[in-house]
Amino acid sequence: MLLRSEISERLLADGARLIICSPNADEVYFREEFDHPQIELVKMPHSFSKLEMQMMNIRQYALMNPKLGQTLNHKQEALKTQNPKRYRISCLLNSVLGRVTPIRHLYMWAEGAIFPGTEFDPLLHQHQPNLVVTGTPGFNAYDAHLLRAAKRLRIPSVSVILSWDNLTSKGVMNGVPVHLIVWSDLMADDAMKYHDYPRERIQWCGAAQFDHYFNFRQHFDRSAWRTERGIPADAGLIVYGTINPPICPHEPQIVRSIIRQMREGQFPRTCHLWVRLHPQVVKGDSRHIIQPYLDMAAEDVHIEVPPVQSDALSWDLPKSDAIHLAKTIAAADIVVTTSSTLSIDAACLDTPIINIFYDGDTSVDAAVSTQRFKKYTHYARLLRTGGIAIADRPEQFAEFVRRYLNDPSADRAGREAMLRQELNEFDGLASARTASALQLLARHSRSAASNDRDLVLSKA
Repeated sequence: MLLRSEISERLLADGARLIICSPNADEVYFREEFDHPQIELVKMPHSFSKLEMQMMNIRQYALMNPKLGQTLNHKQEALKTQNPKRYRISCLLNSVLGRVTPIRHLYMWAEGAIFPGTEFDPLLHQHQPNLVVTGTPGFNAYDAHLLRAAKRLRIPSVSVILSWDNLTSKGVMNGVPVHLIVWSDLMADDAMKYHDYPRERIQWCGAAQFDHYFNFRQHFDRSAWRTERGIPADAGLIVYGTINPPICPHEPQIVRSIIRQMREGQFPRTCHLWVRLHPQVVKGDSRHIIQPYLDMAAEDVHIEVPPVQSDALSWDLPKSDAIHLAKTIAAADIVVTTSSTLSIDAACLDTPIINIFYDGDTSVDAAVSTQRFKKYTHYARLLRTGGIAIADRPEQFAEFVRRYLNDPSADRAGREAMLRQELNEFDGLASARTASALQLLARHSRSAASNDRDLVLSKA
């Protein structure tokens, strides 16, 4: 989002130098894409011990106040089934760390002292940046180390929050940045409520990854796109976006149930199903899940495997894919998912949205059931806007498909309410606001008198 939006373009046009620190900095496609005289790519200088990764996994459950974070409470229940030993440890720690703020702060200090991020010191000493920029406030181990190093070396830092659920589902901040840039007032409230982050250091800018959707439909030839892909003009196009398989391992069953309904004639007219797989099935640990979906492909079912480029970052898609996704959603009559930011993407393009909260034809453990998504803090708020049709049963899903095929404007007010809640204002200017905020922070940094205005960006 930071690099493949107008944010980096505006920073470069303003004369900034960008030191991009990334695990895939040595991959050919990445070096070619960011071959620019003001950009230097640096390989992430560290790999993490198994101990630290285990501590980070437990910490998100152990340190969050259980009275505040419903998402983590429900994840805790899933952990009880999936890893009973880790569940018992996290419950024991949470009984103290989650309820006693001074002890929680002591734990975070100790973790920072054990893993101080000194591997970033040579990089920061060499470039003497005006500002360090990360995509998370330490939820990612790379970001945590870099933020700790920046704090120790007295370099200003800012986290540009990349995802809507990070502040409510990843535990407490670790390696806390000096400044925070958020999507909305709602996200600012989350930072204060769940993380005790001071309001005066939070700035709203919107979410740059949605900018290109603004006024997109006005310039998009929907009929031509569908014709090029062999989708009949009179067919209803349903776009289904899958989620990361470990979160919903039985999702193929849900997709099969939709295909069965299509072929049984439960919808008011012939439909075409376009299934877009989650990027992390392509090269990640879940790539075995691709074949069950490919086996579903047919004349009326298209399976899309996203063009993941990187071997180091299993979600890294080319910039062109963002436009492709926009076209796919704008061409659709309905967007379907179980729980995903795809719901916000669809709202940006005013495409009706259905969320499925049933588990296909086979019963599954409650710990992995789609029903749990309705109770996650960030998702429950989205559902309350009225912009998403909630299907708890296959019969409800068929009913909503009929409704939206007959009236695409249904629930438009709810979709608009979603955007106001999650983005404050959807105007296509989030990139510009974010770039301006970063420029301002860099200029007022400890090296403001210097002509060099370097930014170190973590792409972890």
